[in-house]
Amino acid sequence: MSETDLQPLLVLHTPAGHEIDPQALGELTEYLGQQYGAALLINKRTVPGGPASPVLLGRWHPANPTDVLIDLTPRVARVFFNLDWLEQSL
Repeated sequence: MSETDLQPLLVLHTPAGHEIDPQALGELTEYLGQQYGAALLINKRTVPGGPASPVLLGRWHPANPTDVLIDLTPRVARVFFNLDWLEQSL
């Protein structure tokens, strides 16, 4: 199977110390399917470090990958959160 045969796939790596907002994840998943015919894979980290940037796999035609990432950035940002601000305020 070649890359052109693959359904577009967005791979997200959970940032260290972050949780996933299920509602934002659902909205992102739905948007990916409707807008790009794409699926989503979340890599839940067990060890800090590693890549943090979203990864696009497959063919996102006719969209330009740079434009796709620009479009998805605000939606991806809502998926992950941490409570560091709460600890600092206590």
